Amino acid sequence: MIRRWAADFALGMRLALGGGGVRTAWARLALTAAGVGLGVVVLLAATSLPHMLGARAERSAGRMAVAVAVDGVDPVYAVERNDEFRGRGLQGFLVQPTGSRLPAAPGVERLPGPGEAVLSPALADLLRSPDGELLRPRFSQRVIGTIGDVGLTGPNELYFYVGSATVATQPDAGPVSGFGGEPARRGLDPLELLLVVVGATTCLVPVFVFVVTSTRLAAAARDRRLAALRLVGADRGQVRRIAAGEALLGSFAGLVAGGALFLLVRALVPRITVSAFRGGIFAADVVPDWRLALPALLALPLLACAAAVFALRKVVVEPLGVVRRGTRVRRKLWWRLLPAVAGGVLLAVRAGAGDTLDPAVIAGVVLVLAAVPLVLPWLVERVAGALGGGSPAWLLAVRRLQLDSATAARLVGGIAVVLAGSIALQGVYARAESDHPPAGEVQVLATAFATSLADVQAFTAALHAQPGLGDVPVETRGLVRNAAGEQSSVVVGSCAELAIAGCRDGDVYAVGPGVVAPGERIWFARRTGPPQWTVPADRYHVRTGEGSGLLVTTGALATATSVGLSSNARIPAAGADAVERVRNVVGWNGIVASLGTERDGTYALITRVLAVGSVLVLLLAAGSLLIAAWEQLRERRRSLAALMANGVGRGVLARSLVWQLAIPVVVAVAVAVLAGLALDWLLLTWVVRRPMVVDLATIGVLTATAAAAVLLVTAVTLPVLWRTASPEHLREE
Repeated sequence: MIRRWAADFALGMRLALGGGGVRTAWARLALTAAGVGLGVVVLLAATSLPHMLGARAERSAGRMAVAVAVDGVDPVYAVERNDEFRGRGLQGFLVQPTGSRLPAAPGVERLPGPGEAVLSPALADLLRSPDGELLRPRFSQRVIGTIGDVGLTGPNELYFYVGSATVATQPDAGPVSGFGGEPARRGLDPLELLLVVVGATTCLVPVFVFVVTSTRLAAAARDRRLAALRLVGADRGQVRRIAAGEALLGSFAGLVAGGALFLLVRALVPRITVSAFRGGIFAADVVPDWRLALPALLALPLLACAAAVFALRKVVVEPLGVVRRGTRVRRKLWWRLLPAVAGGVLLAVRAGAGDTLDPAVIAGVVLVLAAVPLVLPWLVERVAGALGGGSPAWLLAVRRLQLDSATAARLVGGIAVVLAGSIALQGVYARAESDHPPAGEVQVLATAFATSLADVQAFTAALHAQPGLGDVPVETRGLVRNAAGEQSSVVVGSCAELAIAGCRDGDVYAVGPGVVAPGERIWFARRTGPPQWTVPADRYHVRTGEGSGLLVTTGALATATSVGLSSNARIPAAGADAVERVRNVVGWNGIVASLGTERDGTYALITRVLAVGSVLVLLLAAGSLLIAAWEQLRERRRSLAALMANGVGRGVLARSLVWQLAIPVVVAVAVAVLAGLALDWLLLTWVVRRPMVVDLATIGVLTATAAAAVLLVTAVTLPVLWRTASPEHLREE
């Protein structure tokens, strides 16, 4: 029995290569392999995410500063800087060596000393390019080397180690004896987990829909070959196994093509510089997790065989032909709704559970989305049957849909699944956005650290010299500690800046309880070395008001040996170049941050990855739709050629093709919108117990994007239509 089944499968594979003419068979196989191959690429890419994220996290943890003393290592004072340049992340360490035995940083031969720098290759290239002109003032040091891959999260990351002689005086700087640690991770809240579940499902479910569609290309020609086999004595069981063999060959070819395409994409990944992949991705990190990839890839041939056999359920393949053109039994709706009902029940059962990674929740999302392509054939059949007459192009399209609505429904099924999942995903995303407090007015906060009043004055003068920033107020603050370890805040400024009546330069004002006493010897910031300043007793005043701390005029600090202050300037939002000039003024002795644009890093990563995944799946949907449309035109070449020979113009055929896709698309969009909103309601209202948020504008954009993808595919198929309708195709092949 096993030998007989193997022979039937082998015969099906041979027919797939030579049935209906070698040229036609190979074209059909190529189209099937392309459709399956696109799905394979998506699956392999999806299963590569765990390894990719893990590798990036390990390298990021490997360069974390360690303050524990190590024998034989002279520590360096180090402080981490998180900066940016025109929207690109710019990170690294400022270091100040204390000896010659420096700790080893990953990917770096030697940490730099004062006036030296070690840069990532991408940062070095940027500084050499014309685009890096505004960045060069921040990297005037001598470059002594580049950072290797082991010290970077990606090939395009802008990372640095800059040597400086003033690191020890900066806040948050401390001695570092090595690098390497565990990255800090936070758990995902239920909405973020729900984003991951819905996004992953939206990206993966269409893949299997596309595989089913691809393995059913050229179904009519296959059925005629099977009828011929019945004529020479094959029974119905053999026919089904032979059909499965044909589908197997296409799926195997798709596995090979998809694997080759994945390797090509993997080699090109380091060239991707979009902001969603901050720092880029090393090709070596894109490694599929075979625990996930192998079952998924093995499922593709099984799915292809099941689809091929299932397609024969209502096709009577007999020795005298294929009974497909007779009166068709109207499709039933009840069983097509079962997955949606089952999915809804699973989600309702998990109502308020909070665990959005529960298998029941994942299965519920999959079942609801899987119901979309099942309902479409029934609905397209009903709509096509209700349509009446019109122009010749309309009549041709409607009649074609009435004869074969299932093919049209399969063509747009993938688009419908992507659209439904995207609408549900957008609903969850909108809910998560509403839970995050809205960002305030975007401003730039520049903070410069100073060790003397001269530093404060130099920063203020340089900032006010920038175009449009001459009137920006600068506030100087700091912390002081007394011998008892008590600390107090300090605000330093002129009498005009402090706005105190009767003030004279040299006065000190104490506000609130717990401040230092007059004549007390104190330290700035860290309590190291001898006291740095004595509070003047003769110019000390107590002032009532809210808060606590010292208000110090600049003249009162004339006797200070050194200070630890920070000058802060809040700058209204300006152009990108103006912000970069402010960063150059601050240099590495401070921080420049954009206020009002902050987003949690984990949340931002989730939304970025899902946005890129949605675009890729939409492209996959459009590609699969294009392949299926080409195959439909190739299969109907004789009928199209006959229409052209009988006087039907090209314009009529083109408009007919547009209507043949437009009518199912309208139906698919309606089903997708309803399914997406229903899934969104189930997830938010039942699973996480949050009010539903409907973003009509975004739904409109998503719908228009799906429709535009179909119209674009139609436009691309027109040249194929002209060639297909040539009179030479009237001959039987």
